[in-house]
Amino acid sequence: MLIQRCTALPKNLPVTDDMLFLHGQRSLADEMKKGNIFLLDYKRLDGLTANIVNGKQQYLMAPLVLLQKTPDDTLMPIAIQLKQTPADDNPIFLPTDSEYDWLTAKLFVRSADFSEHQLNVHLLRTHLLAEVFAVSLLRNVPMVHPLYKLLIPHTRYTLQINFLARLALISETGVFTKFASSGGEAMGTILKRSLSSMTYSSLCMPEDIAERGMEEVPNYYYRDDGLKLWDIIQRFVEGVLTFYYKSDEEVEKDTELQKWISDIFEHGFLSQKSTGIPQRFTSVAELVKFVTMVIFTCSAQHSAVNTGQYDYGGWMPNTPISLQLPPPTTKGTTSEATMLNTLPDVSTTVQGMSTVWLLSKPSSDFVTLGQFPEGHFSEVIPWELMKDFQGELEVLSAAIEVRNRKLDIPYTYLDPAKMENSVAI
Repeated sequence: MLIQRCTALPKNLPVTDDMLFLHGQRSLADEMKKGNIFLLDYKRLDGLTANIVNGKQQYLMAPLVLLQKTPDDTLMPIAIQLKQTPADDNPIFLPTDSEYDWLTAKLFVRSADFSEHQLNVHLLRTHLLAEVFAVSLLRNVPMVHPLYKLLIPHTRYTLQINFLARLALISETGVFTKFASSGGEAMGTILKRSLSSMTYSSLCMPEDIAERGMEEVPNYYYRDDGLKLWDIIQRFVEGVLTFYYKSDEEVEKDTELQKWISDIFEHGFLSQKSTGIPQRFTSVAELVKFVTMVIFTCSAQHSAVNTGQYDYGGWMPNTPISLQLPPPTTKGTTSEATMLNTLPDVSTTVQGMSTVWLLSKPSSDFVTLGQFPEGHFSEVIPWELMKDFQGELEVLSAAIEVRNRKLDIPYTYLDPAKMENSVAI
């Protein structure tokens, strides 16, 4: 969710060609022109006070990472600067550095990624958003309304799971608060910064992929599967809503619909026009797009960022919840021992692993995307559209399964057959 194509080097990342390319065989400018350079910028984590865990000060960096697309279509990190401001004690780490310098730099990036992922991408942009959509629906839209019938399956268990998250994860005694490097006073700051950077276009997958310049990147299955899913959901939503709304005027005059969006704008996006979130609906097309985004966020997006957490975070060094030593300030000072002492202690590791295991586990009464067990609609056309929707999801699921057979690491998180209808865990 953070990676973007890099067309110009950030001013605070003074990387030179000599650092990256031996004997001047390539230049960074040429590689950027060819679209081969990508950037990860964890600026939301800059200047924060890291947590104290088990009585010990922890460390959280705000790295900048350059990646390069290689001729064999892999993306490889080529430079890591662990703090935002260039300085003598903030070296740019390179793959040509000593084994433990490079490995330690990567650990700090992965730990920063844990905080960005959990607080911004996962908590804010799926769980808390889904809650805003659900509360506004329950508050403003009656059960007989087509929007209620369309969206209610995508709100199942969301209020309950968020209540539990507030209780068990981010409360004063919660796992995240007690054990994550960003779980102390940093947590509120990261969430505020994340909210202020959240835009409507970044929640709409086709626009987000384009804005980040990620259209052509090879082996990017989140994009490949997600864009197909977005289209399938959009076709279904358009079919249902155009059955009920025959003109833009009908949308404009629907006071319940307008109350729903205005509550979302006011309470979810704090009335910030700069987010691009509509304050009211003026056309059927505008309504279709927004409802597509809501369903995609509550089902596909949550599945993409939640389901693989144990697969990738269960091996703790790949996603450390916290780090116990500051990063090296000069090259050549890191050993295997300092790297191991940087990793979190056993109790922190166990807390992190058990939490991501629990979050990645499908619930016992899972309802897959496209299933409508409550049968809210009574007319024939919506039921036919549901059948078409289910058929298209089955075709996509089969195609993903065929593709995954050829992959060393299958990408299953956007397979509709394995995806829940709502943010339910």
